Amino acid sequence: MRCVRPLLLLLPLLSLGSALIGQVAITGRITGVATDPSGARLEGATIEVSGPTLMQPHTVKTQPDGAYLVEQLPPGEYVLRCTQSGFSEHIQRGITLTAGFTSTVNISMAMGNDSQVVEVRATDPVVDVQGSSAPTTFDTSLLQNIPSGRDPWSTVAQVPGATTSTFDVAGNQSAQQSSMSVHGSKTTESVYSFNGLNMDWPGGSGGSTAFYVDYDSYQEIQVITDAAPPEVSVGGVYMNLVTKSGSNEFHGLAGFYYLTNALQATLKTTTFTSPTTGITAPVTNAGSPLIMARDMTLNGGGALIRDRLWGFGAYRFYVVKDAQLASLNSNGLPGTDPNHQSNGTVRLDYQASPKNHLDALWLYNVQNRFYRRSTSYTYVDQQAAGRQIEPAWAMQAEYTATVTPNFMIDTRAGYMHLHEDQQNEPGVTPTTLSVADVTLSTLKGVQQTYPLTRSGLTRLASSASWFKGGWWGSHSFKGGGEWAIASTSANTNAPQGINVFYNNNVPYQVRVYNTPIVSESVFHMFALFLQDAWTIDRKVTVSVGTRFDHFRTYNPAQCSPQATFNTLFTTRCYPQSANLANFNNWVPRLSVAYDPTGSGKQVIRAGFNEFMLSQGTTLASTVNPNTASGNIYNWTDVNGDGIPEMSEYINTPATPATFGGINTSIDPHISRPYSLQYNVGYQRQIKDIALGASYYYRTTKNQIARINAALPSSDYDTTKTIANPLVSKYPDIGAPATLTLYNLNPAYKNVPAAYVLTNVPDVSNNHYNGIEFTATRRFDQRWQVLAGFTYQSNKGTYSATTSDDFNDPNQNINRYNSSIDQDAPFVVKVDGTYAGPWKVTASLNYQHTTGYPVLPTYVIPSTVGLTQSETIKLAPNGAMRLDAINQVNLRLSRPTKLGDHLTLEMLCDLNNLTNANPVIARTASWGANFFKQSNFLNPFVARFGAKLTW
Repeated sequence: MRCVRPLLLLLPLLSLGSALIGQVAITGRITGVATDPSGARLEGATIEVSGPTLMQPHTVKTQPDGAYLVEQLPPGEYVLRCTQSGFSEHIQRGITLTAGFTSTVNISMAMGNDSQVVEVRATDPVVDVQGSSAPTTFDTSLLQNIPSGRDPWSTVAQVPGATTSTFDVAGNQSAQQSSMSVHGSKTTESVYSFNGLNMDWPGGSGGSTAFYVDYDSYQEIQVITDAAPPEVSVGGVYMNLVTKSGSNEFHGLAGFYYLTNALQATLKTTTFTSPTTGITAPVTNAGSPLIMARDMTLNGGGALIRDRLWGFGAYRFYVVKDAQLASLNSNGLPGTDPNHQSNGTVRLDYQASPKNHLDALWLYNVQNRFYRRSTSYTYVDQQAAGRQIEPAWAMQAEYTATVTPNFMIDTRAGYMHLHEDQQNEPGVTPTTLSVADVTLSTLKGVQQTYPLTRSGLTRLASSASWFKGGWWGSHSFKGGGEWAIASTSANTNAPQGINVFYNNNVPYQVRVYNTPIVSESVFHMFALFLQDAWTIDRKVTVSVGTRFDHFRTYNPAQCSPQATFNTLFTTRCYPQSANLANFNNWVPRLSVAYDPTGSGKQVIRAGFNEFMLSQGTTLASTVNPNTASGNIYNWTDVNGDGIPEMSEYINTPATPATFGGINTSIDPHISRPYSLQYNVGYQRQIKDIALGASYYYRTTKNQIARINAALPSSDYDTTKTIANPLVSKYPDIGAPATLTLYNLNPAYKNVPAAYVLTNVPDVSNNHYNGIEFTATRRFDQRWQVLAGFTYQSNKGTYSATTSDDFNDPNQNINRYNSSIDQDAPFVVKVDGTYAGPWKVTASLNYQHTTGYPVLPTYVIPSTVGLTQSETIKLAPNGAMRLDAINQVNLRLSRPTKLGDHLTLEMLCDLNNLTNANPVIARTASWGANFFKQSNFLNPFVARFGAKLTW
């Protein structure tokens, strides 16, 4: 892997904290003001915070204005002690912290002597009155009690306002990651942060991960969604996975979960009426019901040297298999999708001295998907799937130094490696062709390409924080940044070097590839940030900061073997490219938090923040001539044998000549996309419940899309009008009755395409508006809740990004005023746990989501008489939608004490309790199968489990 080094090469850099390179907090903070009985501020009082998650107590002194701040407190429960000569010792217990949470604890000291103690157990603060946002935190109670798919995506699906591309029932979607969006964010605006360090897979546009995690190895999962501080790079879903650690007391968990199709209801019977033939028939080839799932997990941690060296280890083995009713086996029976996942986790924490802490983390994951269907086609035969063998591993290290009680340095480094081999299925021979039908959405024979992908990422991050009181209030300064280098490479082949396409069972096209190829793309990035959280008179906190982001990407020198079609693709070696994108951007972050009473029980927040969109290697790989590219030819099956002979397509004009990196370039003046966010909200603590109401606005600018510079819009100089086939069958969706098509001047039919990736101004026309109400309560006195109701709208110009052509006026038909991304007007989330009588605990997970938009398309038949091939949009995205989701998951469990240290908990998850089977996917291409149901929410299934904790 080019330009990637193991973590050991970075370990010497861990001491360079003064380099100020930054990351996200995985710890909490306690802050406040100490006063005497008259209300005067106390300077020099000693604040000591202790708890079972600390090897050493943390001690600070109050500032001249009485303010104090205690940082670097891992998630857990703490005791605060305040002492000062002439005053009684003040003790406050039961202060619960989660990652990134700042608990405000104001101290009123009583007159007395050192031997007197005033002990307080006030209501635990649940509102962060200084923070710029209110992240959603899944603590151990939520992670272990709420029934879910036991993966990051089904966890994010419980976040108020968040939407995911898949809907999970008992883990049926856990073997394939889901794209995520919140409050109008792009699905690429996601970060998988392991212990506060961004470890995203570097391929694509960012926002994906190489790891399928061990769910039980995490202490907390913190999800930051809005108004994030400058150390957070993205404005979408920032998922911070905080690994469990050891402690002075040995602790652990052993768990087993099991289900089988005998515990599953059957899909409800439904029918489909073809819009073109009028034939009504039962739908039997849609859905993915579970066949079996086994999930085994074991972890434990403790002290190797008490108060000095802690260790934690975890292992998980997970098997899930489902039926693929839309897929056929060679014997004519439905296909299957078996998946195996295994994980290993090791963490060590070392307290080198009272002021210096070092921890190291090793993660290993193997994800084997034996019939992966990574394609846009709905009906993929079993043999046309891919056999994915995917080991991945990562190392991390973190060093924290308390230079003074109010000045701290935190430095982290990590390395991630992925090896993904997507092999052909058994039974595929060298003569097997890949055959797709663009209208019927079928794929037969063999997968279209089979890559071996390798990815590597090295990242260094560090920050320094300094707390200072008495400067017209208290200031919490933080500065830092991060640096990373990453690469992705792929060995890619195509069956016999071609893909075959039909259009509604009629021979249509042949794509000829330049394979086999060995490609590589690289990116470098670094960022710097600075922020001051200025608290004035205990009521107002102004968080003002800025972030600088640098990103550049290029294709290194590379060569590929001789092509299958060696007379068409003669160039096989390419020199290193120049920087294909070189972005340098400053962005502002501004948030205000106002506590009207200064009591720490309520806060009014407002913010304006700019975020640069995530970038991976996709810009470089899209224009890399050494990636899977080639020519597209019309195909006429002269002899009617269904097999494309070279004489039937190779001598016909290419339409539109070429595809892939061999005909694509990047605008040299391209700018980095960014989003602007505005938010205002109110949150109030009533007893121990935090209630909130917020408004969010977002717009995304400088978005990148594709144009064909060789064919400007003026080259489409005649028109044809056709009836919209959608209107007669679906008259109420608002689609236009007729469609005006634009014909390319025949003189330009054979002009080679020259695609350019550029900032298309039309795509910047977008806007998100959302109102959200939330309620949260930590588990205490037998119950907890996490709930949200979101009403929202996400509209704008539809873009297919790097596969679009904004110069083709046919592609602009029904493009504007569309629903964009995962637009869902109504989203409701409710998580709750109640420990009832007879030691029976009931936990609920309810989700409602408006059905996602469907974009109806139409492959224009050759009989219309256009010079060029076209696929158009019959209606704006969102004019038609999938069914709304209403899913109820219920867990019943009962813990039993086995002596003083062991607890056995038997549980039963009733997933999709109401057996709702809404349609979650339909065929969107006009034809005999248009709008046919292709997948449903999985039916009710019971999952049994047992957990032993100590």
